[in-house]
Amino acid sequence: MDGITVSNHGGRQIDRTLSSIETLQPIAQAGGDNIEVYFDSGIRRGSDAFMALALGARAVFVGRPTFWAMAYDGHNGVNLMLNILKAEFDRCLAYCGYRSISEISNSSVNVPSHWPSEIP
Repeated sequence: MDGITVSNHGGRQIDRTLSSIETLQPIAQAGGDNIEVYFDSGIRRGSDAFMALALGARAVFVGRPTFWAMAYDGHNGVNLMLNILKAEFDRCLAYCGYRSISEISNSSVNVPSHWPSEIP
């Protein structure tokens, strides 16, 4: 396996399960450097992307905000959304004292103690 996308169904079909962000770190750790881990679930602002990267994602996908932006103003709306997302992400980097994505690590965020530390 070359990679995996950690995602879910938006909580519509099976409720009361772990969220994607809660399972991201143990999945990334289990894969180690052998697989690329991507994240697609709940990215709404730059800090969401930051957290996913800190928990082990190599990249994130942005779904719903893209469609909302397109509905708002087509191509221009998507460009606006991406610019806002990038500005939020850059601000989050700066608030944490980082200059680049490569400086982000799992010590960059506080993981709640009730989140799983390994895959069952």
